[in-house]
Amino acid sequence: MTLVRVNHAGLLNHLANQALYGNLTDSCLDNQTGCNSNNNPRYRVNNEDEAVTLEFAIPGLTKEDVIIELNDNVLIIKTKETDQENGRSSRFTPEFDKRFKLSDKVKQDEISATAENGILYINLPKVDEAVKKPARSIEIA
Repeated sequence: MTLVRVNHAGLLNHLANQALYGNLTDSCLDNQTGCNSNNNPRYRVNNEDEAVTLEFAIPGLTKEDVIIELNDNVLIIKTKETDQENGRSSRFTPEFDKRFKLSDKVKQDEISATAENGILYINLPKVDEAVKKPARSIEIA
């Protein structure tokens, strides 16, 4: 007999993100969002040698609907809360606010973003010290 129904979806999402993206803390960004809400879009983190790329699924949104800010080493990706023309929110536009704490290994002056076919791409170039150098053999003298 069940007395209380508990929804563990938020906790499970948080634990899954920690398992998948927990090693990014030592890399270039920290996921500071805690438990994901249902409004947050799906995203992917691609950690390459030269840069980290964030890919957000934003179907139905245009680049004018999304705001990207950088404040005190925190990258903020959010949607506009209200329609500027008529002053009311649209029930068809999902609202979200996603935050990432950036490390010192990101060239913050060179962050760029593009939106194409319902995907938002945010490119976070790494500083030269963070770029992996190719493996090489060292001869013993």
